[in-house]
Amino acid sequence: MNERPARPSSGRGGRVRLHLVVLGPALIVVSPIVGLLPGPGGVFVLAAGVGLSLRHIKVAKRTYVRIKRRWPRIGELSDMGLRRPSHFRRKRKRRLLDQDGSL
Repeated sequence: MNERPARPSSGRGGRVRLHLVVLGPALIVVSPIVGLLPGPGGVFVLAAGVGLSLRHIKVAKRTYVRIKRRWPRIGELSDMGLRRPSHFRRKRKRRLLDQDGSL
């Protein structure tokens, strides 16, 4: 009943998404070059590129999930670094379980 009509991918929203899809991998490619400059700029550029790619590219997200399942510790560190909501949910759940177990 309250279903929203499907939005066409053309128009302004489609162009913005296309630019973000291109910008994410471009930032990943540029990050080693920025990393040569003094300071930690390359790390932030890489994180921004990975974040955009995970947000807007389905293949990147599927690959990320596969890597997280294979190496959970690396997945946890990357979730924390990217400040993903799943990290904070797991952290809150773990804290609640620890409190219940200590009572």
